Order: sequence, then C-alpha cells, then structure tokens
Amino acid sequence: MIRLIFIILSIAVSSFALAQEDTTTPRNRRLLIGIGSANVMDTYLSPYSYKHNDARLDVICESIRKKGLDEIGLHISSMENMARNVREYDIGLYIQSAYHLLRRNNGDFTVNAGPMGYLYVGGLYNDRNGNNPAQARLSLMADLSAIVTYDFSLWNKDFQLEYTLDIPCVGLAYSPQFGQSYYEQFMLGDYDHNCVFAHFVNTPSLRHRLLLNFPLLGKRWYVGYNGVMDQTKYNGLRYHSYSHSLLIGWKL
Repeated sequence: MIRLIFIILSIAVSSFALAQEDTTTPRNRRLLIGIGSANVMDTYLSPYSYKHNDARLDVICESIRKKGLDEIGLHISSMENMARNVREYDIGLYIQSAYHLLRRNNGDFTVNAGPMGYLYVGGLYNDRNGNNPAQARLSLMADLSAIVTYDFSLWNKDFQLEYTLDIPCVGLAYSPQFGQSYYEQFMLGDYDHNCVFAHFVNTPSLRHRLLLNFPLLGKRWYVGYNGVMDQTKYNGLRYHSYSHSLLIGWKL
C-alpha cells in the first residue's frame, strides 16, 4: 500500500511539475463565471438525491500556456430534497495543471492532450443531520486532459470554438466507512482504510466544457457550457454530483 501511494503521488505531482516547464511562455488568462443547476447525492449523509430548488455558482480562473493550462476554481451549490424540507450545501475548491504532450495542428483545428494533476478540497453540509451533518471531500488525482479548438471568421471577426475534456484516471481520496463518525476517526484514532485508491472504475467521472471565443467592444469574451459528472464509490458509500452551467467570461 505504501508503494502504491508513492507511485500515485509521483504521477500526480509529476503532472503539476511538467505543467510548469514552460512558465516563460506568454499566457492567456481568463475569468469564467457559471450559473446553473446541481444534483448531489452522498449516502454518508442521506440515501436520496438533492436536486430541487437547486442552484450552482462556478468561478473559474484559467491560465492557458502553449503546452498546457493551469486552472483554479470554486463552486457553491444549494439543493433541497424531494420533500423540500431539508437543504444541503456543496462547496469545493480545486487546482489543476495540465501538460499537453500531444499537440496537433491541422489548419483551423488544433488538438492538445496530456496528463493533468488535479487537487480537490471540499465538503457537503446537511442542515437536518444532527450526529454527522457534514462530509469532507479530499482527493489528489492524475487525469487525462484534452483541448480541441477550431478557428473561424465571421463578419470579418476572428472567432474560436473550444472543447475541453478531463477524465480522472488514478489517485488517492479520503472517505469514511459507512456508519463511521468523524469522532471515531479523529478523536479515537479509529483508522479504517480512509485513504482510498481511486481509479476510473470506482471514480467514473468527467468534466467537459464548450466555449465560444469572440471579440466585442475591444475585448475577448467567452460564452458556453460547463458540465461536471463526478461519481465515486468508496468504502460502501456512493456519491455523485451532476451539474450543468451557463458560462460567461472575459480575457484578463
């Protein structure tokens, strides 16, 4: 287990390190704001999906390099259960850095792909649970990242379509056991395989984004869609977070 943890950490950290190799390359920085819907379930807190009277806010700051990208993002969601008498809150912060080893340019089309390090810290809060009202989420993953762009002209202006896809592959994640309280873990020191080997089988997830880049009033603007499908099954607990957001942004 120690050797496996070391290998996973090495892969994830190497992705972050490789991504910083071209730090002298001029960067294209942009800020994206997303508003949309959320559907969240965490069986540690409740066996039901919270997806009514829902809202999600995304704030994404991205820096694009010649050989990859760096991104930091924050999301906040609020949802109710089916009976609309319990509210749940989901908040998370992530940092990701990609190094695109594969770069292909075919006229107006460009394809970039490679490894990506992804660090996530967040949690869920249920306003009815008394004993265990919250669930923490922590993971360090080595992902696959790909970006496809298409440049075109319209009304004598330069436009660009961009599609981004990220797929988690292997990593480490924190998870309590079913029925295990945080008091047992941290006060009594009752460790029970809470450091989980995460992989594409028990973490079948993806994040994707479609953006239109266009000029307006002397600036570059972005409008598009952001979709997140996070799913995990660790230690007898199931979790999912599905979200669909409308993105609006501008070049910094």
